[in-house]
Amino acid sequence: MLEFLTYGADKLETLLLISFRAGGLFLTAPILGHHSIPMTVKAGFAVVLAIVLIPVAAQTPMPAVESIWLLAILAAKEFLVGLIIGFLFTLLFDGIRMGGGIVGFQQGLLMANVMDPESGSQISVVAEFWIVLASLIFIAIDGHHAIISALADSYQLIPVGTVGFTGPAGEAIIRLSAYAFTMAIKISAPIVITLFLVSVSLGVVARTVPQMNIFIVGMPLKIGIGFLVMAMVLPIFKSIINHTLTYLDGQVLAVLAGMSTT
Repeated sequence: MLEFLTYGADKLETLLLISFRAGGLFLTAPILGHHSIPMTVKAGFAVVLAIVLIPVAAQTPMPAVESIWLLAILAAKEFLVGLIIGFLFTLLFDGIRMGGGIVGFQQGLLMANVMDPESGSQISVVAEFWIVLASLIFIAIDGHHAIISALADSYQLIPVGTVGFTGPAGEAIIRLSAYAFTMAIKISAPIVITLFLVSVSLGVVARTVPQMNIFIVGMPLKIGIGFLVMAMVLPIFKSIINHTLTYLDGQVLAVLAGMSTT
């Protein structure tokens, strides 16, 4: 690993471009790019990861760099590739955040918002709970390893200095962005359907027993039933995260394949 001390100018250029791609990844990837990690630590991890990956990336010769401006353009493209890889994996947590917001709204917890340090905005307490739980599951199933593996595989699909942006790749990124909404519906559907049936039942009770104050009874009932169903569907929650991670891993490689100019 310490061979980089004797690298020539061409290898140093390759190391620089790899560091930019890894830096983009550490800026947007879930867990690895969390806001609580200082930027200096992320930069250090990016350089270390670049040193580890340079034998893989250097298998394909890099195009000749004739000027500092061309090197800057190549560095910007490599950085954007890392951003895209991290962004696509972040869609998993975006879907969970939206699903938690839907459930919190249906439970009547819309006013009980908390500050999310990841997105920098206020989200439902249910969404925050799901984000923390999903982070633990993500680490347990080696999701952070999948992100780093996708970065390493990207050099087989897009060698250093051969980044290109095509229409199909852009369409694939937009299509995958919509997948976050699909995941939000998947994880919130059991709870939303149950709470809808509870609301229908409360409506029937309100018509048959008008003396009952349905608003006082309905609020704690919906909150309690919502949390009960939430606990019952936790195994499904883990299964959805595992399936989504596998799906996104394959789709990331497909998007990267459409961004190569080789």
